[in-house]
Amino acid sequence: MISPLKRLLSHRQFSRTLLTVCLLTILLAISSCSKENKSQESLKEYHQSSTLLTISPEQSYLIERDYLGQIAAKQQTNLNFEYAGKVSKVFVDIGDIVEKGQLLAQQDTQLLGYKTAELQAQIEQSEAQKSLNIANLSRIQSLISNGYSSKQRLDELDTENTIIKAKINALNARIDTLEYQREKSTLKAPFDGVITKRFISNGAVISPSTPSFHIIENANNEINVGIPSKIARALSLGQLIEVKVGEHEKQAKLIAIGNQINTVNRTVQLRLKVLEKLDNEKSFNGQLVRITIDQKISKAGFWIPIDAITDGVRGQWQIFTASKSPDSQDTYQLHAATVKILHANENSVYVSGLKIKEHQIVSQGVHRYVSGQKVAKSPEKMVEMETSH
Repeated sequence: MISPLKRLLSHRQFSRTLLTVCLLTILLAISSCSKENKSQESLKEYHQSSTLLTISPEQSYLIERDYLGQIAAKQQTNLNFEYAGKVSKVFVDIGDIVEKGQLLAQQDTQLLGYKTAELQAQIEQSEAQKSLNIANLSRIQSLISNGYSSKQRLDELDTENTIIKAKINALNARIDTLEYQREKSTLKAPFDGVITKRFISNGAVISPSTPSFHIIENANNEINVGIPSKIARALSLGQLIEVKVGEHEKQAKLIAIGNQINTVNRTVQLRLKVLEKLDNEKSFNGQLVRITIDQKISKAGFWIPIDAITDGVRGQWQIFTASKSPDSQDTYQLHAATVKILHANENSVYVSGLKIKEHQIVSQGVHRYVSGQKVAKSPEKMVEMETSH
């Protein structure tokens, strides 16, 4: 049986242990609250940094429109002989580069030689008749002066002399015609160019309507392109336009704007002259080229980086604008703003929907922020958005 003394000691020991446990619990609770308060205080002091960008309004933007054009030789033609005849020699073939005045083909002129000799003989005969006529005139004039002949015979001889002279002139004219035909029996290049087609061969008998060669002018190319009439109205003669020939980018000058709309594709024809000489080994007549024309769109808006835009509600686009926090000059408060994309390129977009004034926006990492969040300016210096795009 436990004595009253032992019961008292046991009760005191239990009370002492309980008191110790209570004291430890209170101390732990106080320590935990202190740590939580410190953590909350440190969280209140931290603000996520953000890269801010100042954007300025623009009244218009440019869109680069690409069109396909075609290289066309300034001059190209079919070459024909002027007279029918037999081809005796062909000197060039397809792909040959020729110079102005170079001999391309030759006709047989043997028959022209025979005709010329025949006419020369007739001229000699007429000259002999003319000499006889002159001698007869001299005799008749002597007889008339002595009263032995009438003036009728003198008139007959004068007329005969005139006829003989006319015949000689006609024969000389026919010889000149044969000489001209002889000259035209040789086909020569009318300009520096390239033979693209050959239609004749040695020994062929051709007529004047038969083409012999097709030649295109060399190193004097133009570019033809059709564009919408709306864009053509904004262009002016002499304007420089970028063209891409193969892998080479060049400058071309606008030399003509057509005044007729193509009824098939509803475009207006332009003619461009490349300022630099095209490389003949890398460009060909009929080759397609790319022409870039800037179209100005008069619409107020802002150029912003493509990383500054994110998807919003209901398929709309939004950005975050930043304004100074009223309670602190070192922090900015973010506001979500819905914008409309009018144009985009590889690095930036042109948007509308903001007030026409300068704004500060979050330029990157927009997925890390929410509307109403307070942020600190990034240590990097804020940069101005480039206005040339």
